[in-house]
This record gives sequence, C-alpha cells and structure tokens, in this order.
Amino acid sequence: MESTTSTVKRPHTHKRYSSEDLRLLKKAHSSSTSINKIVEGNFLEEDLLTSIDGFIASIERKLDRVEGFFGSSSSSNSSSSSEKKYTDDDSIATLQNLYDTLITIKNSVFDSAFNTENFNAILDEHYGGLLSSIESSENLGFHEKLLTALNFLDAKINQFNNLVEIPRQPSDAENEYAIRNFEIKFHNYEHAMFHGSQRLLHYYELPFPWRENPYIIHGYRFHNNHIHSLRSICSCHNETGNIWSHLIGAFIFLYIAFYSFPRSAVYQSNTFKDNCVIYFFFAASLKCLLSSSFWHAFSGTSNLYLRKKFACIDYTGITVLITASVITSEYAALYYYPWIQTGFISFSLFCGLCGFFFNWSRYFDRPESKPFRIAFYICLAGLGVSAFVFLGFQKGFLHALKFYSPISRSCIWYLTGVVFYASLVPERFRTDVIIDVEQPEEAELLKPHVTENVHRYFKDEPTYSDKRHSIWSMWWVDYLFQSHNIWHIFVLLGVLGHWNATYEMFSNISYNK
Repeated sequence: MESTTSTVKRPHTHKRYSSEDLRLLKKAHSSSTSINKIVEGNFLEEDLLTSIDGFIASIERKLDRVEGFFGSSSSSNSSSSSEKKYTDDDSIATLQNLYDTLITIKNSVFDSAFNTENFNAILDEHYGGLLSSIESSENLGFHEKLLTALNFLDAKINQFNNLVEIPRQPSDAENEYAIRNFEIKFHNYEHAMFHGSQRLLHYYELPFPWRENPYIIHGYRFHNNHIHSLRSICSCHNETGNIWSHLIGAFIFLYIAFYSFPRSAVYQSNTFKDNCVIYFFFAASLKCLLSSSFWHAFSGTSNLYLRKKFACIDYTGITVLITASVITSEYAALYYYPWIQTGFISFSLFCGLCGFFFNWSRYFDRPESKPFRIAFYICLAGLGVSAFVFLGFQKGFLHALKFYSPISRSCIWYLTGVVFYASLVPERFRTDVIIDVEQPEEAELLKPHVTENVHRYFKDEPTYSDKRHSIWSMWWVDYLFQSHNIWHIFVLLGVLGHWNATYEMFSNISYNK
C-alpha cells in the first residue's frame, strides 16, 4: 500500500462484531476520552503524535512478535498454503483475520513514519463499522478516534499474545506445527465463550486446557469477565463447595487468631517471639485458605494465561502452609537447642522458598502432573521428621513420640484427604452418564489419534444412562461431595488439627528442657 493512501472513506460493511470486540472498544474509548479532553484544542496534531510516540513504538514491538508467530514477511508466501489449510476452524480463522489486519497496519503505517492518513483509511476499512458503534452525542473527533483506535489495537494484540505462546522466528515446519497446536488446543473456544456467557457448560464443551477431572460433567463456568467470576461465588456451580469450604475456614482462623488465642493461657505465657511464630502459622493458614477460595472462584476464566497463574496462587498457598507447619513444630521441639533450631528452620525456609518458585513452573499445573504435585507436598511435609529424629537422639524416641503425638491427628486428616484427592472418589463411581476417561493429555494433543478424531472429544451432550434421574447414580457429585470437596474438608480439619497440636506443643515446651 502506498504511503499516501487516499483518505476517501469506504462505506462501512455491515459486519457483526463480537461482544468481546465491543467490550474492548468501549474500554479503549473510555480511556482515550479523558486524554482527548486535555489534548483537543490545546496541542497541535504533531504534539499529540509526539506524546504517544512511545505507545506506538510499544505496539510496533508487539506486532513484531505477532508476525513472528506466523513467520517473517519473506516466508509468508511460502507458508500461506499451510496457513489456509487450517482456516476451517473458527478459532484459527479469527486469529488469522486479526493477524492479517495487524500486519496490514504494520506494513502500511508503522514500518515508516507514522502516517495519520494511512492509519485513518485502514481503520475505516477494517474497523470502521465497529468505531461507528460507539454511543456518542457527536461523531468521534480525529484525536479521540486515533487514541481509541490505538488503545483498541493494543488490547487486540495483547489478546492475541495471551492466547498463544510466541516462539522464536519459526521455520515453515514450526509455523505449521504452531498453527495446528493452536487449533487443537483452542478447539471449541468460541462455542465455550458464547454459551459460557449465558449458562453453565458441561465437560465436553470445554477446550482441552480447561479440562481436569473427566468424572465431573456439569456445572462449569467459562467467563471472560472477572466481575462475573466474582459474582459466581454466590451462585451454584461445580466449584461452589470448594470456594465456601475454605472461605468459611478462613473466617474460623480469623476468629481464633484475633479473639480465641489472645485470651488463652499459652498466649499469656509465651514470649513475643513465641507468639510471632504462632501468628506466622495463622498467616500461612489464611494465605492457603484464601488462595484456594480465590483459585476456585476464578478458575472459570476464559483467559488461559491468567487461569494458569491463578492456579499457581493456590499451589503457593499450600506450600506456604506446609512450610509454616513444619517450622512451628521445629521451633517448639528444638526450643532448648537454639543453634540447631535456627539451622533447621533456615533449611525449611529455604526449601519452602524453592518450592514457592517451583509452584510457578508451567509443568507443575498440568493435570497429568497431579501425582507429582502430591509427592512434592508430601516430601516438603516430610522435613518435619528431621527435627523429630534429632529430638529422639537427644531425649529418646519414646520422649519424642510423646511430644509429637498431637501432630498425628492432623497428619491423619491430611493423608485421608489426599486419598480422596488422588483417587477421584466418589465421582468415579457415578452411573448417570457414560464417562469417557480417554481424554488426551497436553503432550498428546497433536498425536494422530487426537487430530484425526478431534470431534470425538466434543459432544453436544454427555452420554446419559437410564439411571440418570436416580439419586443412587450420584449425579449430585457435580455440585456436592465430589472428591475435591471432601479433600477441602479434610484439609480444613488438618489445619485445625495442626493448630491444636501447635497449641499443645507450646504448652509442653518445658517437657523438653
């Protein structure tokens, strides 16, 4: 396209824009209006362009990353056939259309000096109908339109980059692989987005990365708005029990920390340092319970990148709680061995910090990593055994067993919960639907048995049995007493059990003197 594109506006095509585009545009317009009130009538056009030069430069850098996903300009012709090969799928077609528009803007506007005539003409061609949909008492002024369009463009690029993992400059083979991977990974995404805004979904309507437990069939949320996720805390879906079990637990610990414990004999006899250690455990308990409630409240987000990050918040809450539980027992058990106590606590803190960062690994959150996550948490909790062994060598193992015996109750609660969490009981015994347990793992998404039969994994309705309406078929596990609900209850019992054990151990500190 020539750098002096004609400014004659093309008639707007009657294109139906998605609700997401309308939402992004409304947000972009809102932010640009306040800027325009300052700019309009006070600065020349050149001054405006200078003031947003940094913004344009950031968009150009993002466009380079977008272009890198599909291949450089020099290889676009050779790879076009492979790209077109996959445009039958709605998701990749939408992505390709966005890519074409963004690269047209980049090649026509950003590769040289920013040209407002070119930019205006391209906006009219690609987004004219959308821009004209803004409800305003007046037509958009030039500055307001420019700022709105740039903000909208930036939001679209961010949306693109959130949905895909941008590789290095790919070869044709890598390009084809990336497109195919996106197509399979986000198969049914538009369907889930559209229907998720109106109702709860069933398991087979979810794109693959959103699937975790094949035995939980109904009651899934799929929101593109965090306000909707927040409101869902007070609605009925398959995460309601998980949210409220730990939210109620958080309120219980607030009561203990700020009302019950300060009135206890142990609080009065403890030193300031002793009580700081106990309140560290309270803080870790609240962090774990609230992080869990947060994750389950926002797990229905349609943004995969944020969904993975929200899950990591839950994992770090568990890590912090286990670390604090180990430290409180080490502190009490080794109270009269200050140098040894400091060494054990320092090592436990180090392991907890390593685990904290490890929780944010991209591999830690995968459904197939569930056994690994369980093993990691058990090993982290196992650090507490070292202080028990040391105390046993110093005072005798019967003495150590007696001092540590209160912790056994919390261990029983935790381990019982792990059994339910790992075995997916009772939902694996439901008989109201025919369960398809052969769901592909992330590493298998591009295997032929998936790519050639992808529609097999996406059903309009689950396959129901003739026992669908019987209470004994356990249809209710979608919403109540599923394995994760039971796991949450046992975790809460375990945390309360460890608090009782901590209280007893601090009461009996002099026993180790």
